[in-house]
Amino acid sequence: MNNDKLNALIKRIASEHGIVLTKDDPILMMHTLNEVLLEQNEKAHAELLHKYEAILQESFNQWQTYASKKANALINAHRNNSGRNHDQVTDQHMQLISEKIRIAINHEIRELTRISRQAAIMNLLAAVLVLISIVIVSFTLLQL
Repeated sequence: MNNDKLNALIKRIASEHGIVLTKDDPILMMHTLNEVLLEQNEKAHAELLHKYEAILQESFNQWQTYASKKANALINAHRNNSGRNHDQVTDQHMQLISEKIRIAINHEIRELTRISRQAAIMNLLAAVLVLISIVIVSFTLLQL
């Protein structure tokens, strides 16, 4: 934590709570620890999102390959069976395949969003617990 942020935090605590903290106060250690934990958690979430994005891209590529094979198989079957309504049937099948791919990707994105939201709530709860512990420690020290 740089000096400007630390000084701003000390001033804020002094103005809001009437308590003057020094730079070596153990309470500030909890604040710094909380910031470090939040930074680490943010990095971990970014890494997880990057990995998940790679998985989604790989899945999309597999779906695309599968869709292309299916579409080609449908086209070939259609050519062999009849020449009528070729474009209409092909377009319908391609739309159906595209819709299924879109639904699968949307489902994956919703799941990722749900997981990220849960992680953010857990982080918020952890920050609140740290804040409560700081308040309790401060109150206990004031009572002494």
